[in-house]
Amino acid sequence: MKPVDTSGCDVHVLVCVNRRDGSSMPSCCRDGQEAGEEVYEALRAWIEAEGLLTRVWLTRTACLGWCHRDGATLVFYPEGAWYRGVTAEDCPALIEKHIAAAVGSGGAVDGG
Repeated sequence: MKPVDTSGCDVHVLVCVNRRDGSSMPSCCRDGQEAGEEVYEALRAWIEAEGLLTRVWLTRTACLGWCHRDGATLVFYPEGAWYRGVTAEDCPALIEKHIAAAVGSGGAVDGG
């Protein structure tokens, strides 16, 4: 076992993309609704456009335990800020609050 050097990581975002198709239990991606994947892709596009792939780590996860029918669950570290019911439309505000501020990015946050 070897520890991982995370000193180059300013922000680590975990995005739930758990799928429970046909279940009565809520999940971040279910029955054709892809909230978790849409949030992941919106965040990824901004991070990549800003050239921050080595400083902002973005990880798809299974269930984070805060399931919601109308959006994804995600968490920002090292802050430990949790959100649920997140959609792609929420990403610009989350980027501004938790990513751009942490990395000192001057890039526009426009949701697209």
